[in-house]
Formats: sequence, C-alpha cells, structure tokens
Amino acid sequence: TPDSYFDPNGVWQNSFVGEQIKRPQTQEKLDASTFFNTGSLSHELKYGAAYRIAESATNFNWAGSGWISDAANGFFGGEPPGTNDLWLARAALPDVKVKYTNAYAQDTLTTGNLTVNLGLRFDRQTGDNLGANVPANSVDPVRLPAVSYGGAPAGFTWTTWAPRVGLTYALGKDRSTLLRASYSRFADQLSAGFASFNNPLTNISYYYAYTTNHGDGNVTAGQVVRRGLGWSSNVDPANPSQLIQPNIISKDFNAPITNEFLVSVEHALLPEFVVGFNLTYRRQTGLEQEDVIVTDASNPTGRVSVRSDYVPVVTHVIMPNGASQAVTYYQLRSGVTNTGGLFLHNGDYETTFKGASLTFNKRLSNRWMMRGNFSYNDWYYSKAGDRPDPTILEAGGITDGNYVRQGDLVLQGSGNGSGSKAWVYVNSKWSFAVNGLYQIAPDRPWGFNVAGNLTGRQGYPTPFYDRVGTGNLANAATGGTIQIQFQPSDANRLDNIFDLDGRLEKEFTFQDFGLTLGVDCFNLLNESFVLQRVGRARSSFNTNLGVGYINETLSPR
Repeated sequence: TPDSYFDPNGVWQNSFVGEQIKRPQTQEKLDASTFFNTGSLSHELKYGAAYRIAESATNFNWAGSGWISDAANGFFGGEPPGTNDLWLARAALPDVKVKYTNAYAQDTLTTGNLTVNLGLRFDRQTGDNLGANVPANSVDPVRLPAVSYGGAPAGFTWTTWAPRVGLTYALGKDRSTLLRASYSRFADQLSAGFASFNNPLTNISYYYAYTTNHGDGNVTAGQVVRRGLGWSSNVDPANPSQLIQPNIISKDFNAPITNEFLVSVEHALLPEFVVGFNLTYRRQTGLEQEDVIVTDASNPTGRVSVRSDYVPVVTHVIMPNGASQAVTYYQLRSGVTNTGGLFLHNGDYETTFKGASLTFNKRLSNRWMMRGNFSYNDWYYSKAGDRPDPTILEAGGITDGNYVRQGDLVLQGSGNGSGSKAWVYVNSKWSFAVNGLYQIAPDRPWGFNVAGNLTGRQGYPTPFYDRVGTGNLANAATGGTIQIQFQPSDANRLDNIFDLDGRLEKEFTFQDFGLTLGVDCFNLLNESFVLQRVGRARSSFNTNLGVGYINETLSPR
C-alpha cells in the first residue's frame, strides 16, 4: 500500500494507519448451589470458580514505509527547501495473554421478613507478553531493521478480596414496603494495556527524516533526506535491532478499588403500582497514574519526574466572542530531558459519586400502563492527587499544585477525539424518562393503542481545549502534542434535552397468529437541540471551524 500522506489542508491521502486485531478467549467456569436450614434460618449458598485467558494481539502500523507530512508549519522544523517531514515506521505488535482466576461464595439467609446476603469474592489477575517478530522498514532496513522479542511476564499480579453485604426487610403483613441496604467492594479488571505496559513492541518505532516525495505515496530510498533527526525512544540508535522498553511499573502496583453503598425503599401503592427511591454513594481509590521518566545532570540514567521539574508556559486562544484567553500548561524545565518512558503506579487521587433516583412502575391494568424515573448524579474528583505535571488536559480534573480543582467533573469521552462523536463527553447531573401506553376501546374491532415517551437530561459538557506542541518530535520522541483544557469542565454545557416520541399501533389476532401495525414518530415537537460543539481551539487547517461552533443537532421530526 502507498505511504500515508498528510496534506497541507490537514486531510489524509493515499491511506492511513492500519490495525489488525486478534482477541481469542478461553474460559472454564463452575457454579453450584446448596439449600439448607439452620434453626429458623433458611440458606441459599451459591459458590463457584472460574479461569479465563484473554489474548490480545494487535498488529499496528502505517501503510507502506510510514507517513509523509506536508503540514503548514512542519512538525520537525528546519525542513530543507522542497522537502516534507517523513516518519519511517516499524510495526508495533504487542501480543499479551491476560489470565483471570476468581472464586466466590455467597449465602442468602432468610428469616421472617428479613433477608441477608453475605458474599466474598477472590480475584487473581496477571498476564504474560508473548514473543513476536517484526519485519524491517521497507525503505530503510538499516535504521529500522527487523526485531525479535522472546516474551516476558507482565511484571505484577493483582490479588484482591471483595466482600459484599446486603439487607432486605419487608414491612407489614402484606410486605408492601421493602427496605434495602448494601455494601459492595469492586476491583478493576486488568486490561491488556496494563499487562503489556513493559512490552517493547507495544508502540510503533520511528526514524525521523525529510523527504523530497510530495505525497505520491511511493517513497524510495533515494527520496529520504537523512538529517540526524533521530529515532523514537523505543529504538537504540547505536543498535537499532536492539529492543528498548523505557517504561517502569511499580512493584506495588495493584488493582484500583471501588467501595459502594446503596440504600433504597420500595412501596406498592397498589398491587400493580410500585414506587421506589434509591441513594448511591461510590468512591474510587488507587486509580492508575503514569508519570514521565526523565534524566538530568545528577541522574543521567533516569528517574521519575517530580513537580519541580515543570515550569509554566502561557499561550492564548480566541474565544467564540472574539476575546483572547490565556492558556497555561507545563513543560519540563531546562536541563531535564524526557526519556520517553513512563512510570506506572497507583496514584493518590480519588473520585466520588453521589446519586439519587426516584422510580415508579404501573403495570398494564385498566387499559393503561406507565413507568418512569428521575435521577440526580454528581461524579467528581474528590482528591486531586500527586501528579508531577499539573497541566489540565482535555476532560481534565486530575490536577494539583495551584491548579487543584477538587470537585471537578469526571467526564466519560464518547468519541475520544475523533469520529462523529469526537466532542461528546457524557456527564449529566440530572435526567428523567417517562413512557406509557393507553388502550383505546380494546374491546371494539377498531380499538387501538397510543403510546408516548418523554426523555430529558442536562446538556453534556463541552470542555474547550487547545492542542499545543511539547517539544521537538525528532528529539528522541521527547516531545509531541497535548490537548490542554483551558476552562472548567462544567463551564460550557450544551442545551438541556427534552425529547417527545409517539406511537400509534393496531393489534390484529388471527387464531394462533398476531399482527401489529405501528406508526412511530420521533422528536414530535421538532426541536433542534445542540448535541455537539467543536471543543478544539485554533485549528491549523480550517480557520472557519473553531471552538464553540455547532457540530451536531438533534435530528428533525
């Protein structure tokens, strides 16, 4: 395939990055139940164990020999006249088997109106990186020769115990009111990304150069202008066939933990009409953190970065109203060099979730049914943490120093910066949904049903961000680009959404067969709420598309 080409308008030509993924899994599982009584207590004891192996192999590389960049200002700088930036590439090929072993026991005890649930779960999670061979770069096999990796263990094991306790009490002779309370602990599932964190084939290897090729996609050796720009940090310039893994994992790295408390009450106003109220409190601790590994005059072999290694940098962006706003981010100070490696450990920042919900459910009787819910949620960083770099990244909130923003929102990215949902971040403090159906003259031949659904929620946030360079990309990959959030996560919320849908249906019965003809209408009120705004400021390629511009609205009726 031809080399990928990033043209002056910021549009990819010829091809793009390629990814082949293999995800086989093997699982053995055994569950059992035992029923018995001890005095007035009845027991339902459930227990079991499972073993699962999940392999994740990913072949990841650019088309052809790499990619050509004809960006307006160039990524490397100092381009000789008539040349473009060239990223010669060697494929990434991490292949890891993650192994999950678990066992559990759970006893449900019942006596009178009280039900108690007691449980304990054990998990052991680890992984092995498998060996793999990667071919040389097709244009420059000397600077990026073929490499071979023999494999190695992940370097850590997660072992956790998770208890659970639940209480349910039925009030009254008819037990029309249920009171519930529970406590649960959860351990995060080990991902293939963490298990392969020390795999030297995890990232694509690069040799940085210039090229006289102007985008036809067929770079030849004679078109490569070698100017000593260097290699990425996972390549040893003195021995390019030697694999390098600059990352480090803490020997105490363990699974992040979530503790959850639930309290609820449920009451049957009528046998077919039940209302409920729920409260949730959830706290996450031990979340994973990655700190940059650096070198300086006193530590030439490398050390983990600290807060004093970073100095502030100020730039400016233009807001939708035309005003200029300062944006502060942080870079390593002079004399401190990024090795390209990361230190993976458990950070000391925390998140807290508080939620309340009201529910009701009217089952179909007397020709009508209805159900609905209203919820209020508040999910935020309750402790900012000890990150050495206090830069507030896109969808940020995990900050420290003078930029601590305890209580900032936790945002869940939907599009992850690309695709049709690039600027969607899920976080609504309130939402509701009500739907119902009414049967009109069900005993008449012409009878039919009418139904409706009303949903609403607070508009999602749009965190405004700016993409800035963090240094020379050719300097052993110590630089790159980052996306800096320059306003609080909650500063720019989209429209609150209220959407009404309707349905008419007619049911026909033919002996053993039924037929329903229905007509659905979505967005009955034909609203055009804004669902997505551009979050990125200062695009280098499209000056007509900037921060705050509408990117998506609710589809019309």
